[in-house]
Amino acid sequence: MPETPPRPATRNPMKAPFLIALAAGILSLLIAFAPALWRMLGPAQPASATAPLQGAPWQIERPAPGQTRVFGLDLPGTTLAQTRQRWGEDLKLALMAGRDGTVALEAYLEKFEAGGVGGRLLLAYDAPPEALARWRESLPGTPIESGGRQHALTEAALAELAASPLAGLSFIPAAQLDAAILESRFGTPAERIAGGERLEHWLYPANGLAVVLDAKGRDVLQYVAPADFERRLAAPLRAPR
Repeated sequence: MPETPPRPATRNPMKAPFLIALAAGILSLLIAFAPALWRMLGPAQPASATAPLQGAPWQIERPAPGQTRVFGLDLPGTTLAQTRQRWGEDLKLALMAGRDGTVALEAYLEKFEAGGVGGRLLLAYDAPPEALARWRESLPGTPIESGGRQHALTEAALAELAASPLAGLSFIPAAQLDAAILESRFGTPAERIAGGERLEHWLYPANGLAVVLDAKGRDVLQYVAPADFERRLAAPLRAPR
């Protein structure tokens, strides 16, 4: 499983924070994407010419206040067990331990397509901190480039963590985005935050969506429950560095 991007600290040091692509470390993981056609790059087709795509990245449902559904996954709601049942062995899972003491339960799909859109999908789960700490100590770990360690999960660990709900998703499309594409699919963002010379973050809090535009690398679409948007995505972006 490839290296997982760095994550900012949260109030609970054992909680899995969710802010992917803030640092350039993730960029090196995404360079090897195979070319793929992302249908959102082209103009929208008339309804009479083609059936509407379902489950595309821009199709964000809001089934209840403070919740969203994207790619058929509920934030919050969908559990680790449900995602394993959906994707089977294609879903790569691990505990990711950072140098700062954080531990995250994360999953990865190298090839993911929804609504005609291809790319890679990262999933982060909100697992019990005490269980994460215990499994981190008992499971062998291998060093990763960021300085942390990656711990492969046993069936016993997966069984205990099966009820862990999704905390967020990061979708890395195989095609590059630009401002015109984003506005045509998601509308005008509520806020834009610059992230240095090459990154810009477009925030859509009502949909629990933050888009990372990278002038020199791969873009990332991050999804969380709207109720968690400020804590998980917006606040770390505004924090002084």
